[in-house]
Formats: sequence, structure tokens, C-alpha cells
Amino acid sequence: MNQWVKACVAVGIAMSSQMASAQSSVQVYGIVDLGIEHLSGVANGAAEESQTRMTINNQQASRLGFRGTEDLGGGLKALFNLEAGFAPDTGVSLQGGRLFGRAATVGLSGDFGTVTIGRQRNAIFDLHLQFAPLGYTSYGAVAPDMAFFTQRADNSVKYAFKRGGFSSALLYSFGRDAVAGGGTQSEVAGNSKIGRQIGANAAYASGPFTVGLGYDKQNGTSAAIASETDTRTYAGAKYMLSATTLYAGFMRRKNELAALDATTDLSWVGLRHPIAGKLGIGAWLVKTDVKDTPNEATLIGASLYYDLSKRTQAYLNLARSSNDGASRQGVSSSVQTLPGGAMSGIVAGLAHTF
Repeated sequence: MNQWVKACVAVGIAMSSQMASAQSSVQVYGIVDLGIEHLSGVANGAAEESQTRMTINNQQASRLGFRGTEDLGGGLKALFNLEAGFAPDTGVSLQGGRLFGRAATVGLSGDFGTVTIGRQRNAIFDLHLQFAPLGYTSYGAVAPDMAFFTQRADNSVKYAFKRGGFSSALLYSFGRDAVAGGGTQSEVAGNSKIGRQIGANAAYASGPFTVGLGYDKQNGTSAAIASETDTRTYAGAKYMLSATTLYAGFMRRKNELAALDATTDLSWVGLRHPIAGKLGIGAWLVKTDVKDTPNEATLIGASLYYDLSKRTQAYLNLARSSNDGASRQGVSSSVQTLPGGAMSGIVAGLAHTF
């Protein structure tokens, strides 16, 4: 029986359980996001070429998920989340081919907060969703390198707390990647540093203003580099000015791995504004600077979106990247231009939520 069939059977059993108990609930949900993109300035050997292609996850990441809760009484709840990432242009699983690569957690929640264990988003990834005009839009702040945000951690424990305008989270992973290297990069006997990841965030909202701070540190993925670290420090802010929301953020990545040994600053400003009715726009300026080098990149992007319904959105995204030094940044993390070159991109697509 293939993995998807097994997953569907499991969900069916869970739904049957739901009908037997009014204190339990299970939800099936998902997103499909797909568009047609045209690029100019794509590196092809020593030349810059144009390319037209189908591209995924331009506005939101495509996914299929199952989540549920059970009321245990006394304000205590059990919860779970299984979420699969996939590429709708080919149907293949993402996140290294994992069945539930976006989330696979079980936990408890109550007045004390929420504790979850399994594979889940790290603290900076959670925080960034609040401080970018359109979150993880492909032409946005993730364009330089999705690894800036460290994404998700296997084998992790996360504690999240929210009270009034204050929210925070702590995460510890015993080994953040149990798939790469045949599982040899995490939870290695005799060396707890290999693949270890720790992170934290805190945010405070007061009226129209919200600020947040985040931190993440990863250790190397072998015994030889287990003491070398890759560290990120994050700060973000947003301000709601009437109908317009303004955004700003900064993140420093200090990678001490001998093969890289670089400090890179990523900063951005942007806005999101409803134009009329169901029509809106997001825009941003993103700067990447590798310290003590001439390597810099600038990205200017915009997204014009129209809500066809509560669940379906049509969009047109545009971006232009330019580079100095040896920088090769394209308009998204999946493409590069020549060193010091420039790239333009436009993508039209449809995102449907269910």
C-alpha cells in the first residue's frame, strides 16, 4: 500500500473517531499555487538567457494537511498536525521527499502555552510570517536564499506562549535533518552537537505597531564540524497606517563553517495596501550584503493580487534583481544570473485554499 493511501486511511480512521466524540475535531486543508513565469537574465554557461516555465508556490506554498484537537478537560487539549508539501506542476513531494515534510507534530496546549514535538517550523520561520508584506512570496525576502530562514527542524521540541499582545517561542532540535546523509547528520551517539539547532523568538503588538526579535543557531552536521555554527539574528517591525501596512526587517547570518566563513546581512522594507474592493498590492525592496566583500544584491518586487473569492486568489508578480561583485542573485531562490548580472521576472498565477 503506497504512503498516500496509508495516510488517507489514517485520516479516515481519525474522522470516524471524530463522529464518535464531540470533544474531538479533525480538519483537512490545503493550498494549490501554480503560475506561468517569464525570466530574462538567467545564467546559462557564460551567457544570460530568457526562460519561460511553469513555476510553483509563488504566493503561498502548496500543501495538503490534517490537523486536529481533543479536549482532555480542565483546559488541556491534545493536538496534532500532519502537513505535506508538494509541487503541483509535477505532483512530487518536496522537503527532501518526506511524506509530511512541512509538519509532523503531536502536542499539548493549555493555559501554560503549547508544547509540540516532531518536525516543525523553527522560531525565525514563524516570526518572519508577521514581518513581510506577503510572507514567503517567491520574489520576496526569501529570494536570496531560503536557507536564510532555516525552515523546519526534525526531532524538535517547541514551546509557544501567547498572552495579550505578547508572544514567544523556544525550539530545541536533537538533530535538525534526519534525511540528508542517510540519517547520519543528526542524533549521533556520543556527540549531541551534531545537527543540533536552538532558536527563540518574541514579539509584542500594541495598537497599530508590532515588533519582533528572533535567534537561531545550528551546529555542523558531522563530527569534524560539530562545533562550528551557523547563527541568525532577526529583527522585524510593522505598522498599520489606516488601510496600509508598512513592514521592515533585518537579519544577520554568521556562518562559521570553514567552507563558507561569511557574515551576510539581509534587510527589507515593504508595504501591503488594498487598492479597491478585492484588489490589493504588496511591494518590497530587499538588500543582501556579504560583509567585507564587494558582493551585494538588490531586489525590487511587487505583487498585484485579486481575491476571486475567500479561497481563490489571482496574482501578477514582478521583480528585478541586480548584483555587484560575485553576487549572482536572481529574482527567486531557484534561479541565478551571472556574477554581477541582473534578472527580471514576471509570473501570473492562481492560488486556491481549501
